[in-house]
Amino acid sequence: MRVLMITWEYPPNVVGGIGKHVAELVPALSHVLKDDKPFHLDVLTTRAAGGARVEKAAKNVTIHRVDVPPIAPNDLFNSVVDSNRKLEAHALRLATVAPYELIHVHDWLVASAGIALKHLWKTPLLVTIHATERGRHHSYVPNQTSALINQMEWEVCFEAWRVIVCSGFMAGELGGYFGMPLDKTSVIANGIDPAPLRGCAPGEVERLRQLYAPNGEKLLFFVGRITPEKGLHILIRAMPHILYHFPDVRLLVAGKNSEQMQPLVDELRIGHAVHLLGFVTDAARNCLYNAVDAAIFPSLYEPFGIVALEAMAAGCNVIVSDVGGLSEVVHHMHNGLTVIANNPQSIAWGVDVLFEDEQRAAQWRATALEDARTLYRWSDIAARTNELYKSVVEERRQVDW
Repeated sequence: MRVLMITWEYPPNVVGGIGKHVAELVPALSHVLKDDKPFHLDVLTTRAAGGARVEKAAKNVTIHRVDVPPIAPNDLFNSVVDSNRKLEAHALRLATVAPYELIHVHDWLVASAGIALKHLWKTPLLVTIHATERGRHHSYVPNQTSALINQMEWEVCFEAWRVIVCSGFMAGELGGYFGMPLDKTSVIANGIDPAPLRGCAPGEVERLRQLYAPNGEKLLFFVGRITPEKGLHILIRAMPHILYHFPDVRLLVAGKNSEQMQPLVDELRIGHAVHLLGFVTDAARNCLYNAVDAAIFPSLYEPFGIVALEAMAAGCNVIVSDVGGLSEVVHHMHNGLTVIANNPQSIAWGVDVLFEDEQRAAQWRATALEDARTLYRWSDIAARTNELYKSVVEERRQVDW
């Protein structure tokens, strides 16, 4: 079986969740299929400046990087579609070596290339939808660019043989937005590798505690993109309520451009209790997970909730909004706490519940770590993905185009 996977992001070009997902899925697939000699995976992606054009990632996996024009900020959609033509042209050259039996694309960013190749080759198309434009805007399409992205998401779902989503919530969202039949949708969760998250250098946790909690203060932590859908503004508005009961609590905020939240911090007069850290490396984030008392993810929209899973795998207590995929990963008072979305008082309540019983919090933390280790293994996810590949290829053999 020869599979072409098309993704806008692949290391070192990783911007968000898509890049992280594919970066973990590809080596896991390679490992699961290392003894499956007929299998070969070509990953077609965009090229970061100065990066290699072709890279052998494993015996049965090759990465192909294509130069694409810079994205025009004022014309995102058409810039992406134009870049897809370059990806499509490169895929046609790759197919002269041997035909592909399956095309797997990730999200709308590479959808037009996948759709075009499907019709040219009469080859089944598989798409993983990581999030939706309407979901990010709370079921609203705010402008022409969003409308075009929404239309492309519908089109790739319509054209796909099967659609992969990371949560039951996402399956329901596609059904509601696009009329997607449930039997066309496969729920395959994201995965986690706990090992790096537990690898903080000796003494670093103590250094962080001394830096941010020199007098034994309780530390809360947020990490993520600084966008409205991640709900950081709700968490910051919760801080006065939290400080009323726990004056020694401090909130650490990690994320590129987190300084844009400074006006809100100043408005609430909580500058002494909020540290805006800006961008932090993965290694620094992992150490912070080990140093803080809880990580809080107050998202308004979250297809899966990989950040919560990362915190759980690091052995950190978690408090999350009861929305989307987050509520499928974090089970209330079992492996963490869920709170009402867009509600500062509910976040404050969650912190109060967490801090009032250290023994119970320790049990939730232990359960969360065990769940992360056993329920979200990349080897299992790769095996399920491969089974789906095989079933789609076999179904295609049974029918005329």
